[in-house]
Amino acid sequence: MTVHYFCRSLLLCLLALFFVCLGAPRQAGATTAATGGSGSAAAVGGQTGTGGLMLRVALDKGVPGASFSVAQGSYTLTDGSTGVSLGVPALGGAWSVTAAGTTMQVQGPGGNSAQSYGGPIVLQASGGGSSGDQPDLFCYKGVQYRGNLVIQILNNNLLVLNVLDVESYLYGVVGDEMGGGVPVEAYRTQAVASRSYALAMRGLSPWYDVGSDTGAQVYGGYTGEQEFAASGGNPVVEAVQSTSGQVLEYEGALVKAYFHANAGGYTEDAENVWAISEPYLKGVQSDGDAYACTLGGWAQGTYTWTKTFDRSDLGAQLGVGRILDIQVSRNRTQVSTDPATGRATTAFIPGTTTVSGRVTQLTVVGASSTKTYTRDNIRQPFGLESTLFDVDIGGQLEGLDAQGQTETVAGDGVCLQGKDGPEQTVALGSGSLYIIGSGNRLVTQSASSDKITFSGRGDGHGVGMSQWGAIGMAVKGDNYQTILELYYDQGKNDGNLQIVGNYGT
Repeated sequence: MTVHYFCRSLLLCLLALFFVCLGAPRQAGATTAATGGSGSAAAVGGQTGTGGLMLRVALDKGVPGASFSVAQGSYTLTDGSTGVSLGVPALGGAWSVTAAGTTMQVQGPGGNSAQSYGGPIVLQASGGGSSGDQPDLFCYKGVQYRGNLVIQILNNNLLVLNVLDVESYLYGVVGDEMGGGVPVEAYRTQAVASRSYALAMRGLSPWYDVGSDTGAQVYGGYTGEQEFAASGGNPVVEAVQSTSGQVLEYEGALVKAYFHANAGGYTEDAENVWAISEPYLKGVQSDGDAYACTLGGWAQGTYTWTKTFDRSDLGAQLGVGRILDIQVSRNRTQVSTDPATGRATTAFIPGTTTVSGRVTQLTVVGASSTKTYTRDNIRQPFGLESTLFDVDIGGQLEGLDAQGQTETVAGDGVCLQGKDGPEQTVALGSGSLYIIGSGNRLVTQSASSDKITFSGRGDGHGVGMSQWGAIGMAVKGDNYQTILELYYDQGKNDGNLQIVGNYGT
């Protein structure tokens, strides 16, 4: 047996052991990726810290290069494709990795020539892992992280991962998500929700489990964790430890515990936001959201907000020409499964209104074209905080249709005629707001008619737990069990939602 064959055989054994530790991956969801060279990043990293379930956190995706250093403790650096050691990095020494097709160029400190490796490049903690008072730490982009660093070729660029146990990961999530100075029960609520979400996402992608930004959960690593340390303690770490291993299960299945900043007083059914349906993601009254208003400033802005556009600027931005009308619908969504393909299909239900009053369809009628946006995709083109809003178009007139319902009069102008007088043309959007007075009099008020204003409540998608709502409830004295029961079982206390301890052990 050659040394090279022995190394590869040993590596395969280690990978098999790691898969046992990681657990069987769930069936891949919508996100899949094609490799640009070496094997899946699921197969590297190993156990650290508490020996619990491991997570692969994507710190960067699709980057041409990456630099890192060891900040504390002891690490080894290895080429995962061959098992060849690249050395024992010294504290503070900068290493760089650059994508080169299906391989990587690795250069150590001191200006030595770069060497080519197949990867993944694994920076593995050797001093006991990620827990304890003096954890092993590496530094990437100025942020220190617990656990291991894995750099993988993916589609001819780099995928940069932090591989660590779930509890250590949560130290860097809970505070960054909830902010400082909140009651401990709010931190505990976030810890259980974030743990449940991360573990529910685990294994859905062959390359990583969760991201590190607002698209998944904000993850600040060890640096973010330390921002909440004070007087010899850390309420974030204590909240994670006091709920260690606890997850949410609904009828025995792990909950994808989605959350958002502020519901604006009412959360929403998931089908009206993302066209997915889950029994634990239903709308519920969220009175605690209003607590944000007591703090004023940016916090209050998560509960109520307005956004105003110049009519011509918005039309150009959307590519529809001069905006003539904006039509909104709040119809609920029905999600069903196509029996032939097994795919989910959706349809709006006429005559219905979403639980919270959120908009599910918005149509912009322009002089040159018309565009329609649906559900949570409404927010991005307009930069809106949520889909719980009303819209006011300056310079429009409203009348009653045959059924007595208010209807906006669209178009560039309308022709008005009193019972005894001549016709008068009113040019909508001409810079004045026109009001029809009595006695065939046209009254002009000085008001801008070239503004479009969105007035809304809430911050975020509105599904699952409202973080400000949880804070408000905790301030009132509710414990984390009560808060989670409200947001993931609508406070029914019917036993369908359970907080299960020691998950994965």
